[in-house]
Amino acid sequence: ALENEAESSSEILQPGLYDTACINNVNNVNNVIGTLFDFEPIDFSGGTNTIDAAIALSSKDNLGNGTPSNGYGIPKSTTVAAYINQKVQKYGRTTSLTRGTVTGINATIRITYGSGQALFTGQIIVQSGKPFIKAGDSGSLLVTDPGRQPVGLLFAGDASGKYAIANRIDLVLDCFGVTVDGD
Repeated sequence: ALENEAESSSEILQPGLYDTACINNVNNVNNVIGTLFDFEPIDFSGGTNTIDAAIALSSKDNLGNGTPSNGYGIPKSTTVAAYINQKVQKYGRTTSLTRGTVTGINATIRITYGSGQALFTGQIIVQSGKPFIKAGDSGSLLVTDPGRQPVGLLFAGDASGKYAIANRIDLVLDCFGVTVDGD
């Protein structure tokens, strides 16, 4: 949510401003898919964070519950915990469908933002032989491969994209009091 600076009811656009070179075509109301409903503030003061997530208020008319046809389809509604060597996949705006392996759970890591660094605990680390996450993939749902059971919410990665960091999905869902709309 703009590193804690977004205002309530801010418009949520798809494609986003990054994808449209920061041009919000106000004449194209189809770009607005919802409004910011809530977010978990990021502590940049040295405290710990467990999630980097926000949620929008939208409607079924504006959203689907599956990935595009070249993705994994509709996720399951039942979540599972991450474990070492678990096979996972995600569909993201930049890299589309990618597959990787969980190589770390309960990780503590510092993430650099424009506003400074933030310390995250309890994170899931995913590794892949090729880029798994790139800018624009943040917010992708991490699911099992196969099975499509939600495991985490991706929010960061290293410069190569071969290492990705995800919040535990149970913490994200509990924070906002929601469930995954899946099979």
